[in-house]
This record gives sequence, structure tokens and C-alpha cells, in this order.
Amino acid sequence: MATNMKRGGPLKRKTALKSTKPMPRQSAKRRAYLASPERAAGKAHMERVAQLPCFVCGCYGVEVHHIPDPRSDMRVMPLCPRHHRREYGVGAFHYSKRAFYALHGSPEFLLAWVDAQLVNDTGF
Repeated sequence: MATNMKRGGPLKRKTALKSTKPMPRQSAKRRAYLASPERAAGKAHMERVAQLPCFVCGCYGVEVHHIPDPRSDMRVMPLCPRHHRREYGVGAFHYSKRAFYALHGSPEFLLAWVDAQLVNDTGF
């Protein structure tokens, strides 16, 4: 016969722990950026890039990767998960950024390829 009794009495339930840190508020600058036409244009550009094939292997079902320095929604390229994520090992961008650029070209070359694909595919 199972009971929920300890030596001193019934088991006490633990209460949920409350978070000690308050949720950070968005700054006015961040709210203004999210509502700006610049952000809307960046989102539209990323949606168009997401329709392109992977830069490396040409397969579809890509993730949009931001090219840093400076990071912008207009500086993105399409990579399939295999060529984007670290857990796929050698050949993936996040496994070794330096090796990826040595193998496939500079960030400016990659961005030029994306722009050429957008012009050829969509007529923009």
C-alpha cells in the first residue's frame, strides 16, 4: 500500500520558483527600428533570398544567413542546414567561418552572387 506520508506527515509540494530578473523592456530606439520602412525592406529582401537555392549545393529549403561586419538584413545569403549549422561539421559556415570563406569566396563575392540570382530569377 503506497502512501504519500513521510515520518513527519504528508509530502509538501514545492512551489514554482519566481524569476528574479524582470523581463527587459524594448528600448524606444528598438521599437522605432522594428516599425521603420528599413526593417520592412529588410524583411522583404530576406523573404526573396529564402526562395533561392543553397549557395553551395543548390538544394532548396534554405536558411537565411546574415553576413556580419556590418550585420544587416540586406546582407544575407541562402544556405541549406548542412552548409549553415555547426553540428554538420566541416563545410558548414558556423563550423569554420574562415574555411568557408576560403572555399567559397569573400563575403562581397557571396553578396554579389545573391544579387545576381535575385535579378535573374525575379527581374528586380
